Amino acid sequence: MGTTRSIALFAAMFVVACSSTVVESNPGGGGGGGATSTSTGTFCAPGSTKSCTCHAISLPGLATCLPDGSGYAECLEQDGGTCECPAGRSDGCCYGDGLCCACVKGCGQEHEFSFPDPVVDALIACVCVAGVCADECKSECDHGGIGMTCAPCVQQAGMDQCKDEYQACGGT
Repeated sequence: MGTTRSIALFAAMFVVACSSTVVESNPGGGGGGGATSTSTGTFCAPGSTKSCTCHAISLPGLATCLPDGSGYAECLEQDGGTCECPAGRSDGCCYGDGLCCACVKGCGQEHEFSFPDPVVDALIACVCVAGVCADECKSECDHGGIGMTCAPCVQQAGMDQCKDEYQACGGT
C-alpha cells in the first residue's frame, strides 16, 4: 500500500512539473492586487492596485491594473502625480541601482547616496540658483546626469555663496 501511494505521489508531482501553464501569485513581489503570471502573460484584477517604488515621495507609490487586466500601469504617487526625482537628483546619477541619488556632487559620500537628505537638498538648492552654478550645473539640476563643469563650480560655491550648506554636508 505504501508503494502505491509513493507511485501516485510521484506521478502527481511529474504531471504538475510538466504542466504547460505555470501560475505564480504576485510576480515580482510588491503589494496585493490578485496578479498572476501564466505562460501567456501577466494578469490582474482590473482596477486593483499594488505598491510600487515612487521616487518623488518617501511613501510607496501605487500602480493600478489596466482595464483589460493585462498588467499594471506605471507607478504614480498616491495622489496620482507623476513619480520623479526632486531637482538635482536622478537614478542616472547613481552607481548601481540607487534611487534618486544626488547629481550635484559636493557632499561627503555618506550623504550623496541617501534619499531624502535635507542636507544634500539644501546644497542642491543653493548650487542650482541662477548666478551661483545654475549654468555650470544645468544638467545636474535638471536630472540630466553628471557633467564636467558642475563639480568645480560647486567647490567654488562652497567657499562663497553655499559655504554653510557645503560645510554642513561634509563637502570635500
